[in-house]
Amino acid sequence: MKKLYLFLALILLSCSLFADSEHTVIDMTGQKVIVPDKIEGVLSVGGTPAINAFLFAFGKADIIKNGVQNEHLKKMPFWKHQQWFMPKIFELPQVSTNPPSWTPDFEKMAQTKFDLAFVNDSLSAQMLQKRGYRVVVMNWQGENIIERSMTFMGELFNMQDHAKEYIDYYHNILKTAKNRTEDIKDRKSALFLRLNNLMIPMVSTSNDIFKKAGGISASEHIKKEHALINMEQLFVFDPDYLFVWGKGDLRLAYNDPKFKDLKAVKNHNVYAVPLGAFFWTNYTPEQALCILWAAKKMYPEEFKDIDMQKETQDFYRRFMGKELTAQQLQEILSTKKDQNQPQLIKENNE
Repeated sequence: MKKLYLFLALILLSCSLFADSEHTVIDMTGQKVIVPDKIEGVLSVGGTPAINAFLFAFGKADIIKNGVQNEHLKKMPFWKHQQWFMPKIFELPQVSTNPPSWTPDFEKMAQTKFDLAFVNDSLSAQMLQKRGYRVVVMNWQGENIIERSMTFMGELFNMQDHAKEYIDYYHNILKTAKNRTEDIKDRKSALFLRLNNLMIPMVSTSNDIFKKAGGISASEHIKKEHALINMEQLFVFDPDYLFVWGKGDLRLAYNDPKFKDLKAVKNHNVYAVPLGAFFWTNYTPEQALCILWAAKKMYPEEFKDIDMQKETQDFYRRFMGKELTAQQLQEILSTKKDQNQPQLIKENNE
């Protein structure tokens, strides 16, 4: 009988040794979620470009099991750039509707093997939980969101040291910007705007970035995300620096006469926001670079020793495991001129 008990005990012990171990994390909404220690497959169901950027920052592009199938989305610059980090992104199933709704596609999800789903709101999380999926929520609401997001991802993937390395880097950027701008009396105002529809995307994140870069956000009193304004409001803001959404907006700023009397246009201080894994002004680990880049644009003398090409290359190599080609680096940091563009359109890496 003792031999039988011993045999059974050995079987139970071996089962426990080979069983998948788990740990508990607390997501961005404060919900406790039990996840495998070794996560082998994830879906970024909502807020996909932003969540992917955080996954890239932990070297997890290869475990993302969803991509983009919509032909219109494939033409968008940030999806093309995400392909740099995730070459098969256009071959994988799209598991949610197009933004901004990001409604989960349960049929596509059921056909995909994964351990964990990422969403960007609590309602989507509840919908997936009811179907038995493990779900975590990531979003950009609240204070210190980048540090909190990186800390959460570090705990999720048991990569706390990597998260700490990033947070130390981020704090060093903040310290550099603060030390070089705190005595400046002539604070520059800045506005992030999509000129084609006069929408301020990601109001809270751009407000935070400009403030940390030593500037004044022209939209600091706006609380609504993705706020629409009119031309009268734009001229009330009349920022010193206008940061816009890509080359199309640059052409619009300088070619459409309705913008010609804006201070930023007259002084040639209109710049396209850099686009890496995502737009740097959005919810992405690349916000650290954006703070430094915006500070250098607004206060060039104080940051003249900062080489944004080097900083950018080092960032993607260090945190996303990506060695950018010269062409990719140029696409992130510069706005190409064409024959239809005035020569006064500025290069982002000046």
